[in-house]
Amino acid sequence: MAPKWRTKITIVLGLILAVIQIYGGLRPIATQTLRAVHVALGLGMAFMVYPVLKKKEGRPDFKENKVMFLIDLACTVGIILCCTYFIMELDALAYRGGNPSTMDVIVSCVAVLLVLESCRRSLGAAMPIIAVIFIAYAMLGNLPGFLQHRAIDLEWLSTHLFLTTEGVFGTTIGASATTVFLFVLFGAALEKTGGGEFFLQLAYSVCGRFRGGTAKVAVVGSGLMGMISGSAVANVAGVGSIAIPLMKQTGYSADDAGAIEAVSASGGLIMPPVMGAAAFIMAENLGVAYSTIIAAAALPAILYYMAILFSVDFIAGRQNLVGMPKDQLPKFKAVMKEGYLYIIPMLILIYFICIAKTSAQRAAFWGFWSIVVLYGVQKLGKERDIRGYLKMLFDILVDGSRQAVSIIAACACAGIIVGVISLTGLGLTLSSALVDLAGGSLFLLLLYTAIACVILGMGLPVTACYIILAVLAAPAIIRLGVPEIAAHLFVMYFGVLSNITPPVALASYVAAGISKSKPLNVAVTSCKMSIVLFVLPFMFVYQPVLILQNVQAVTLISALVTSVIGVIAISAGSQRYFLRKANILECVMLLVGGFCMLYPGSITDIIGIVLFVIVLLGQMKKRKTVQAANE
Repeated sequence: MAPKWRTKITIVLGLILAVIQIYGGLRPIATQTLRAVHVALGLGMAFMVYPVLKKKEGRPDFKENKVMFLIDLACTVGIILCCTYFIMELDALAYRGGNPSTMDVIVSCVAVLLVLESCRRSLGAAMPIIAVIFIAYAMLGNLPGFLQHRAIDLEWLSTHLFLTTEGVFGTTIGASATTVFLFVLFGAALEKTGGGEFFLQLAYSVCGRFRGGTAKVAVVGSGLMGMISGSAVANVAGVGSIAIPLMKQTGYSADDAGAIEAVSASGGLIMPPVMGAAAFIMAENLGVAYSTIIAAAALPAILYYMAILFSVDFIAGRQNLVGMPKDQLPKFKAVMKEGYLYIIPMLILIYFICIAKTSAQRAAFWGFWSIVVLYGVQKLGKERDIRGYLKMLFDILVDGSRQAVSIIAACACAGIIVGVISLTGLGLTLSSALVDLAGGSLFLLLLYTAIACVILGMGLPVTACYIILAVLAAPAIIRLGVPEIAAHLFVMYFGVLSNITPPVALASYVAAGISKSKPLNVAVTSCKMSIVLFVLPFMFVYQPVLILQNVQAVTLISALVTSVIGVIAISAGSQRYFLRKANILECVMLLVGGFCMLYPGSITDIIGIVLFVIVLLGQMKKRKTVQAANE
């Protein structure tokens, strides 16, 4: 009986959460109330979706018993009661100020423990362990060097983390409650109604016939699907299960096929107009409209995918791979005729965010309903199956809530870390220490931050990695004169790239499982393919014009031209192919020239262009000689 009740409770909580969030997209709900309801229902679902003990491989006889279910039910009821207490005591808490009651402390301690446990179940142990270390840091106080601060007692710390808007109910969960959830629901609606399959077929019809077409389909399809799923790992599993076997069939090695999918899938988190959850939290942190974030992220994202497309094209050229036969590809007109309705919700999103300048929450609300209505018109017009349509809507609401569980858990746990940082002043302290460690050098500071992002990203999702480093490292970068949005995008980019960086590269490892290759081989190949991508965040810090900061027409055009040529040069050099196979000297000239063009400065641009042109002319001459000899 236990599994049956677990399913029923999950469905009820998911429906209530989805309905409340949709209502909040139309009519504002009090900030603290919405955040508390979001945490209560989201984490309540987490305890139902992720049991205290999971079925392990090799144990087919494993069965859930009543005790295990009751433990999970107690946790669900506990977090709901704690959040209800917060809502009921809101006015009284303001009067009590710094003098919490015994019940305040008990509720806060229980709630913090439940938040940590929900995060452990849904995301693994890494993030809760980091949160516990921060809690211990706050309570110890008497530490050596710059880490020293006044010790904070349990009463003050626990209530600060749960009964204020500085901890669990802070800006991170605020972004999740107002914006991220509705975009997850939007993605779930697209996926359930067939939008994911449409975008994949669209990629096949556009890219499949070109050289290395299957790989280009994976790149374009993963970029489109990444905007829907919001998860690099889910993106790899969804698109990769189709694209990776096809890449291998058309001649790509298992290592290359897995790496192409892993790198492409990770980029979906930074591709406008619908980016990952971190982008919405960034807008909240910076106090700017989401449209400002996607405008800043647009050119770097285009350069990201341009680098991947050139890399896969040069791999195909080096290995003499061809496109897929036309008779095996869907026709563009047929694909568009069948699924053009899925383009409309994306256009509605762009309209509300970029033209009407509404909030991202309102844009996601109308985007979601546009899918529901358009699919309903299409479905009921053809089949008149009202029951089937209502069941689809029911599944969208429940699945959307279920997909959001891990995000809610991550944001709530990250709120604990951010709360400790704000209470102890660690952010300012560490920011000063980083600047001193770098000796005032912006490059060294960026390098230290990039390394920290990759290390944190080994065990944390991109959203959590961004939240922590946005508080700890981004202020230090800003202190050295970098625009705020550039500093935050830098942190987010390296959080995304941690998905493909060994020793823990989740996207690369999932892709390796599908391609039947060694995980470390795919991770190393992903990094080799991503040389440009690791340089890209440094580019827009040194050239803020690429993220549309301090824009001047001449400067922007110059930066774009040199960046595009630099991307082509580095992709060619790293894959040992340009117009034809490149020798070692040509590869070195392409790589040096490419990096020169990516570094801002007239002299470096001239050096880069000269080296690029020398290789280009040399390869053109060799190709003509080979063609003449063949003729």
